[in-house]
Amino acid sequence: GIEDILVQPEADEKRQKIIERSLQGGVGAVRAALNLPETALCEEVQGKWQDAHLCKDQRDFNMVDLKFKEEVNGYNNEVNKVCMPHGLHRRFPENNLQLMVQSGAKGSTVNTMQISCLLGQIELEGRRPPLMASGKSLPCFQPYDFSPSSGGFVTGRFLTGIKPSEFFFHCMAGREGLVDTAVKTSRSGYLQRCIIKHLEGLVVQYDLTVRDSDGSVVQFLYGEDGLDIPKTQFLQPEQFPFIADNYEVIQKANHLDEALARMESHQANQQFKAIKKWQARHQSSVQREGGFLLFAQKKLTGVKAQTAGGEIRNGRDPATLQVLQMWYDLDEKKRRKYLKKAAKCPDPSLGVWRPDTHFASVSETFEKEVADYVSKWESESRRSCVHPALPADRLKDLLFLKWQRSLCDPGEAVGLLAAQSIGEPSTQMTLNTFHFAGRGEMNVTLGIPRLREILLVAGASIKTPTMSVPVLNTKKALKKVKQLKKQLTRVCLAEVLQKVELEESLRMRCRQNRHRLCKVRFQFLPHEHYREEKCVKPRQILHFMETRFFKMFLEAIKKKSAKMESFTAVSARKATHKDLDSDQDKVQNHQEAAAEEEENIVDAEADEGDGDATEAKRRKKQEEEVDYESEEEKGEENMDENLEGEVADSEKEEEPPGEEQNGAADESQHLSFVSQTKRERGHLAQSAELRVNAVLDSHPSIQDYSFDTENELWCEVSLALPLLKVYFDLGSLLQSLAHSAVIHEVKGISRCLLNEGTAPHGGKELLLHTEGINLAELFRYSDILDLNRLYCNDIHAMAKNYGIESALRVIVKEIKDVFAVYGIVVDPRHLSLVADYMCFEGFYKALNRIGIQSNSSPLQQMTFETSYKFLKEATMMGKWLRLKGCSSISHLLASQQNFPLMQSCS
Repeated sequence: GIEDILVQPEADEKRQKIIERSLQGGVGAVRAALNLPETALCEEVQGKWQDAHLCKDQRDFNMVDLKFKEEVNGYNNEVNKVCMPHGLHRRFPENNLQLMVQSGAKGSTVNTMQISCLLGQIELEGRRPPLMASGKSLPCFQPYDFSPSSGGFVTGRFLTGIKPSEFFFHCMAGREGLVDTAVKTSRSGYLQRCIIKHLEGLVVQYDLTVRDSDGSVVQFLYGEDGLDIPKTQFLQPEQFPFIADNYEVIQKANHLDEALARMESHQANQQFKAIKKWQARHQSSVQREGGFLLFAQKKLTGVKAQTAGGEIRNGRDPATLQVLQMWYDLDEKKRRKYLKKAAKCPDPSLGVWRPDTHFASVSETFEKEVADYVSKWESESRRSCVHPALPADRLKDLLFLKWQRSLCDPGEAVGLLAAQSIGEPSTQMTLNTFHFAGRGEMNVTLGIPRLREILLVAGASIKTPTMSVPVLNTKKALKKVKQLKKQLTRVCLAEVLQKVELEESLRMRCRQNRHRLCKVRFQFLPHEHYREEKCVKPRQILHFMETRFFKMFLEAIKKKSAKMESFTAVSARKATHKDLDSDQDKVQNHQEAAAEEEENIVDAEADEGDGDATEAKRRKKQEEEVDYESEEEKGEENMDENLEGEVADSEKEEEPPGEEQNGAADESQHLSFVSQTKRERGHLAQSAELRVNAVLDSHPSIQDYSFDTENELWCEVSLALPLLKVYFDLGSLLQSLAHSAVIHEVKGISRCLLNEGTAPHGGKELLLHTEGINLAELFRYSDILDLNRLYCNDIHAMAKNYGIESALRVIVKEIKDVFAVYGIVVDPRHLSLVADYMCFEGFYKALNRIGIQSNSSPLQQMTFETSYKFLKEATMMGKWLRLKGCSSISHLLASQQNFPLMQSCS
């Protein structure tokens, strides 16, 4: 009855207090997201929130969303703990509603919480309801309201009703779910169909291999251990006591004695003993050396001391040749000694002995679990002083027999099962789910888009490429990794700009010299504001402005003007003869005016170039960038110097390489940056005039330039722009250009973060995460990063650098991570089969119509897509068809033959 959902008065009172407390939590969340102090006033916090909302870079605004969700999730959990299950009038199992949910008959815990506790945070595509341009989420709220309820946190419940605004938010989420259900059905359905059509021919054969319809081997053992997934439930360590307690029944049902009489286990046991012996000798270390290398390490030093050193023009040095000859002359017994020391670990038992014909040939994981359980079982028996009725060897044999009986049967259509196991859960996922992270974590593509990216597209460029690599646990690495993080982070001009002042005026000295004068003053942030996050200095920012940004700004103005003029040139209607006759004179006048204006511009540029050969040479040299040394010009050998030099801030700049060194003697044109010391500031002041002249000569439209010679925190430029018929806002153009202008970056990497993670041994370790991929750059920092554990979510990049087997592992991990967000667990055997199929040709193949072109079955190709194309190609090429696989079922039925899958299973 109704008592199943009613909450006790004490719990209801606690719930109300938590809800009242939640109303005050919004201000703290915004302060924490925007890094504002606790003393910041609400008006200041609202202003910063508004700036983050209206800014094109939505990172800060996304961070506010993230902090709000973290805040309200805490209150949500508190309410749920107070009300359920102890706060209900009736408790489980007397509570029929809880009994229905807990037994799994119908419903979920979320349903009962929304009835008795609260609805919680409403999310649309993983984010809070969006704000309008006015800053309101709904008209009934104030702009930039701090209350969580204005952001979709519904404190009402279905038991006592919800407010109109909360109902509206709830309807928004319901509509999103409805649209998702309507749209994602086709998306996920097509995804499942593509996987099925590719994998439908994969069947387990009598030799336990998984082969395609043409007989090509995709896996040597299904799921890498050959086990049938439904039969693996009793192979978990938690079920071993049940098997031990029911030993007599199980051993009779499985005919243990007959199996032991028919098969021997000593071969597999010998293999396990050899593996354990090798591991004990080498302590599980990864060996990257051979017998000859061990011999050379021992002998080479002595041979080099005896051999007279001389210049080697080509080939190997005499010492190496002598050691090589000594290795060839070594007798077999001594050589075998070195080879034994460098011997590799023996292959696993499953890789040597077939598990269906050799008893006790099981996976290494299962063998270790059985050994641990048997030793624990024996120790408990000795401790209880009770002689066990069941010998340990018999228990181990029974567990091994249970494992053997769980092997996948020949004829099992494992491809179809894998396709269904991935396709069906995909219907439960939201259509477009992206993880919009704040400053503290990476942006990640989730849901159907990521699955399509991995399985159907398999492209070389993905939406959110990331790299992750642990930091070495050494003092040197931990000290230098923070500077490396700064070095890998992209710096845009907008991130170091404090404000921009724009002043426009008209200059009309004479009829031929009319132009717009635009004076722009750039004020930069003090170095202290970004010293900890950015690797640039004020001198580098000014260098970027003088050599690149002003030219970019003028080029953007030119493109924008041409685009606006092309819009005005388009007529709104078709002209008549009368219009053409009456407007002919006007058109001619416009053309003459435009020609005159263009002629003025050409004349101005021509006047700029008048002069002798010396002037031409001077202009040619000044068109090149001023030789200020920046991070981009230093080259690879200076990157490590930056990591150490930024800490000390006292390194001396080197002369730039390449062609610029040839003109280093010309002080009037090529200057090098000088460090900000008192002794050298005088030299900087002397070179200020030369820097100004270099900027003025870099483009004819630059009329004047000045900058802060003391602290290099501002610069001012005056631009002469031609008068045009169209006008556009230079401020908005400048703002968009500042966000796209990059002062410093490492190719392919936009952002870098340091997070704390869990090490394999259980401790804590630092992880370096990057948005973007540049493996070659990270390879240079082997003294800071543990490159052996580097991970990248770009499958093509991993295949290119580490081989196709690493790409296979990335596919499995990425699909597993996509489903894990929704709490969906897919058996790794299904994932490994899909990944093996996509990579077994030696490259990463997509499950689409391009990928199916390599399939040998024309019928399977025709039943996928573009039937006529594949039919024509098969007919013209005279392809041979084997009537195997699901696509051949109609032909087999028409010819009254047995279907191969049915025949194998019968």
